[in-house]
Amino acid sequence: MTLFELLRARAKTHEGIIVSRSSRRLVSWRKFWSRIERGTARLQGEWGVTSGDTVAYWGLGHQDALMLYIATARCGARLLPLEHPSLQQASEAILRDIPVKILLHDDELRFAQPPAAPVLTNLSSLIATRSYHAPVVVEDVQLPSLITMFRDANGRFRTEEHSLQQLSSMTTTPVTQEFRVGAALFDNDVFAPQVLSTLTAGGTIIFR
Repeated sequence: MTLFELLRARAKTHEGIIVSRSSRRLVSWRKFWSRIERGTARLQGEWGVTSGDTVAYWGLGHQDALMLYIATARCGARLLPLEHPSLQQASEAILRDIPVKILLHDDELRFAQPPAAPVLTNLSSLIATRSYHAPVVVEDVQLPSLITMFRDANGRFRTEEHSLQQLSSMTTTPVTQEFRVGAALFDNDVFAPQVLSTLTAGGTIIFR
């Protein structure tokens, strides 16, 4: 069973159980999947995201960023997280090398100089209103769905692409049924081994 299938099934069998919580809101499994579907429809129908495109996230460990990632993957697209100051400071060069279709950011952010993206919008707009577009869902777990960046020994940025299948293979049995996201959500030592592991085990992910 793929992660997409698992989440869809949980939305039916665990609909009232809380999958994520923060100071902003509690999200049940039913709402979690519903918002992923809404996000998929908006990405495709309103912002034109298709298979092979890249969507950027600028922020730090936001609750809605997890739903953004899964919605992006359902479009067959890749998410480029810009969570660390070093990546944000180098965003002009990064976005020149990796063109994005849209950049979504944490709601409270205000840019002195907006990033060079064709569309720039706040993350809450992903789920704020219902989209009546019927998305063409890909749900191919072998497609690249996440781009991570790191500096090599010479100080140059390098990229790695991960499919949902690869990330799912890195999940483990969580020690507890809760995981608290302290800062960045998409770091290699956090996202697959902690966040996705908790998600697949039916636990709760806690955000700030």
